[in-house]
Amino acid sequence: MRKFPAFLALWFAFLGGCASLEVPPDGTYPFRAAFTGSATVQGRDLSFDGALAVVSPEQGFAQVYGPGGLAAYSVGITEGEVTIHDMWGRAVRQYSVPLDQLLGLVAGEPPDMRYLWRRSLDGRTSVTYTWGTLVVDGNLLPHELHVKGDPPLDVRFVKGDNTITLLMNRGSDRVRLVLDVIRGGRWIQYSP
Repeated sequence: MRKFPAFLALWFAFLGGCASLEVPPDGTYPFRAAFTGSATVQGRDLSFDGALAVVSPEQGFAQVYGPGGLAAYSVGITEGEVTIHDMWGRAVRQYSVPLDQLLGLVAGEPPDMRYLWRRSLDGRTSVTYTWGTLVVDGNLLPHELHVKGDPPLDVRFVKGDNTITLLMNRGSDRVRLVLDVIRGGRWIQYSP
């Protein structure tokens, strides 16, 4: 019975994590990119283009352009809360993302939070958090993201010369987003 408090303290220390992935944030923000994309959402196929600005790991803004280059939709993300507005500024949808530092990953920066454990995986590193798993390369750039949920979110990051392609799956919804880096981020610092 005396061992139970020691076990409980050890368990809470384990859940609190012991380390975090840290990268120097110099020049990462603001991260700006133009994008083109295609998606299958609720059985409908869509194509779109737009621009993205990420000012911190938790905050960013995007515009999706319609015919003639007008902003058809704007998307604001702050600490995992996503709000989509139509071209007249009316909120048309709101939802939460289980990872509040998702935008940092888009800029190439891993979450600045404690992880549970990490292990080598085919020349990369798999890092397990309470919310899911992140796979990073030797420069700590994101390669894969798996977020628990119903349905789970899976993202694959494919780095090109000046582009990052995000392949996202959530349930039956699929999104392919090609980002042309304009400024900032950690992606351009490292060759493909």
